[in-house]
Amino acid sequence: MEEVQMPLCLIRQGRTMYDNLMKIGKSEPWLRETLSQLQIYDVRDVRYALLDPNGSVHVLYA
Repeated sequence: MEEVQMPLCLIRQGRTMYDNLMKIGKSEPWLRETLSQLQIYDVRDVRYALLDPNGSVHVLYA
């Protein structure tokens, strides 16, 4: 299994980084649910979403 560098970018400039989701075994629905818990409902509003080594998602949005 490929070693994943952390933090890992999940969204960049409103675009989902599907390759990075696959690296961590997660899906787009998982990402959308995670964002909805932060009251973010449109991926296009997100500048960056990063996954840290502890599994927390950090979001910078416009």
